[in-house]
Amino acid sequence: MMDKHAFMQLAGKVTDGTATEQELSLYSNYINHFKSDTEWDDQLMGNEEATKLQLFEMINSVTEMKVIPFYKHRTFSYLVAACIALISITIGIIFYNNYTQHSGDKNRTVLKNDIAPGGNKAILTLADGSQVLLSDADNGKIAEEAGISITKSKDGQLIYQVNNPALAAATGNEPVVTYNTISTPRGGQYQVLLPDGTQVWLNASSSLKFPTSFIANQRNVMLTGEAYFEVSRNKKKPFIVNVGEMKVEVLGTHFDVMAYPDEQSINTTLIEGSVKVARNNESRILKPGQQAIVGDEMQVVKAAGDVIAWKNGLTSFKDADIRTIMRQVARWYDVEVNYEGEIPRRLFTGEISRKANLSELIKIIELSNIQLRLEGKTITVMP
Repeated sequence: MMDKHAFMQLAGKVTDGTATEQELSLYSNYINHFKSDTEWDDQLMGNEEATKLQLFEMINSVTEMKVIPFYKHRTFSYLVAACIALISITIGIIFYNNYTQHSGDKNRTVLKNDIAPGGNKAILTLADGSQVLLSDADNGKIAEEAGISITKSKDGQLIYQVNNPALAAATGNEPVVTYNTISTPRGGQYQVLLPDGTQVWLNASSSLKFPTSFIANQRNVMLTGEAYFEVSRNKKKPFIVNVGEMKVEVLGTHFDVMAYPDEQSINTTLIEGSVKVARNNESRILKPGQQAIVGDEMQVVKAAGDVIAWKNGLTSFKDADIRTIMRQVARWYDVEVNYEGEIPRRLFTGEISRKANLSELIKIIELSNIQLRLEGKTITVMP
């Protein structure tokens, strides 16, 4: 087994491009070993905090180097791979081994002024205007209106079930259409099962208005904020998400719509199936893996891989600037963000469990030479 001193020497050779083929192979084996470990091995990896800092210093020294033309050094491809591997293993160790797996460890060091992550919190506004605070509501039936029963499951999901398909009005034979709205605060998220079987995950600071029964020839809902949809297929009744003047029309598919007022565009990302994104007289048909960006203009691009990370329990960012990251942080941890001085224009990539406390995310960001000061519920970002 390689000791810590030998490993750090080997890592140094890989990062400066002097490693032999055999050393590169050996380094790759140890990287895979580190990735598969569930606990930090002091004997193999050295002191946990010191080793992490040394790895980041090595990463920073490599990323600050001038670009080396690939044709001048046969080891350049290995250098790139080594940088990626170092970043990957360091982030993996920090995010998963130290934070995610030990998120329940009450003895770990945190900031005195720490903030817990968000959770399943939402307010349901019924057709008569009454409101139900879902985080406080008991599991089971919450309400019944117009032939629809509304229940809260033990796993924190809101379920709509049609009990009386006729939905006859008190006078006449026209069906009654009632609307509910589910709203998540900053630091909240919630999942809804609509009457047609469509599943919706609401991100923080979002709201969805929907009919309690889809009895018209279209299934129209209205969204602000962000939601991920898994739409129940029905060729006779297209499912339409309305976001201001923009509409997303589907028959049955999986997609994400991000429409926060403080973002520069409305982004619709298709995971499975097909959707039509339309605004005024302009429309686009998306294929899986594509994203429609609607701002001053409408364009279709290849979707990033981290779009629905939030739905899967991760705060994730890829090639994102600090302001984009901090908007996510503000929504999930319910904090205000201020900026002090000239903030470096850098792009960041990483992810951490949404169950992590704010202090844990702050430590990660600060390793990239961005200083954060937390006072009460305000974060100040400094160069």
